[in-house]
Amino acid sequence: MTAPRTAYRSGGFTLAELLVAVTLLSIVMTSVYSLTHTATRTWRSIERGYDIHLEARSFMTLFSHEYNNIVGRASHLFEGDNRRIVMFVIAQPMDLEQGEGARLMRVSYAYNANRNIIEREEALVQAALPVPEPGEHAASSGRVRLGRRHKTTVAEHVKQFRFRYVWAPLPVVVAPDEPPVPEPLIIQNRHQERLGLPQAVEITLELQDPDDAAQTFSLTTMLPMRAPAPRSTREDLENTLGASI
Repeated sequence: MTAPRTAYRSGGFTLAELLVAVTLLSIVMTSVYSLTHTATRTWRSIERGYDIHLEARSFMTLFSHEYNNIVGRASHLFEGDNRRIVMFVIAQPMDLEQGEGARLMRVSYAYNANRNIIEREEALVQAALPVPEPGEHAASSGRVRLGRRHKTTVAEHVKQFRFRYVWAPLPVVVAPDEPPVPEPLIIQNRHQERLGLPQAVEITLELQDPDDAAQTFSLTTMLPMRAPAPRSTREDLENTLGASI
């Protein structure tokens, strides 16, 4: 006797069914990869303790705090160029051995392009700030008596950094009964001693993720000067600033 044969379905999946299944599988795998990649990057960022946005925010908070506490009577000692700025401020020293409390300090911020970092250097002022001698426009910073210098890195992985100095000329008054005509800003790449305080400082900052060169964060902001900064006409500014415009 022979066993009865079982009938099997001869047909399989259709081409349309296979395409739908492959498409759904691709979507699921792409979503899983994206979530895994994002989680891995986040974990690596937390592990190394570096956050590109936090780094920029920390630097700008520190700089703007000290910038807003510039000492007006030291306006003639303010100086800088594209990569470095020097100012006299009243702030808390970062050197813990100097104790607590706000002090009068000479603070400089400088961009080190070789190491891609921004360095901050502070030194306590140990005597009264020098005043101009008779016949001088202003005293030189070389006569300031400073204490021990303390240098700290305040930003890392800096791809680009730049300071610029902004002057706002007094508007032109056409007629007493008409509004004044605004004057274009004067923006310099360098600021020398004895020029006084500008009306603002422009900062351009670009940071790069050390593990992903395609991930960058950049900003350009203009910080108004809170210390007294007398304004002048464009003609007076051109005479004072001279070739540095």
